[in-house]
Amino acid sequence: MTFWELLAALIRRWPILLVGALCTAAAGYAVIREDGVYFTRTEIVFLAPTSSMYPNALRTQSEDIIDLAGVVAKRLIGPGEVTKYAAPDVMLAGLGVRDGWSLGLPDTGGQWASNFASQELVLDIVAPTRERVEERQEDLVAQIMSELHELQSERGVDPVNEITAMVAPQTTIIHHIGGSRPRALGMTAVLGAGATIAVVILLEHRSRRSLWKASPRRPSPLGGVA
Repeated sequence: MTFWELLAALIRRWPILLVGALCTAAAGYAVIREDGVYFTRTEIVFLAPTSSMYPNALRTQSEDIIDLAGVVAKRLIGPGEVTKYAAPDVMLAGLGVRDGWSLGLPDTGGQWASNFASQELVLDIVAPTRERVEERQEDLVAQIMSELHELQSERGVDPVNEITAMVAPQTTIIHHIGGSRPRALGMTAVLGAGATIAVVILLEHRSRRSLWKASPRRPSPLGGVA
């Protein structure tokens, strides 16, 4: 189909052109109204009790503390299987989630095995508004602290020997993600125009094929029909 044939087909099938333009305009309006999302990745560090021999809780590393952090996370997220990603820095916003949260130990292992080397929990929160992210952040951090205290109280741990937790201050910042509206609008227009033209070409092809099948066949000089 040449350019002029395509132009004539678009004019001839103007209802389809109109519907395509309306659908593209509606999609473009939705893209313009998209305000993006807010997200934060909060780190809750678990600390061993201090003593005269180990006065710096941040430098004291223990697999028992890592295990305890994992138990705390499980009590909040439930017993379901945790999805493993290729890298521990994968965030909910990058996965396309627009409203939700996740909690777990950072897994630095490979494809076939897990490796939990940090005694901290990573809390990912994403929501349409900053206020909702702040509210979830405060609520979930409070639940983590409460679960940690209850776990140790249930087992009779003396308060002096309790493992504590603190939020890394630099990780409480809330960020905003928003795409380029002009680029999104331009891509929407290209996709809408392409889809409309594809529909017109398909209908033209079917129409010509039907006309060819319905047309009478002329006798062939060698016998039969042409």
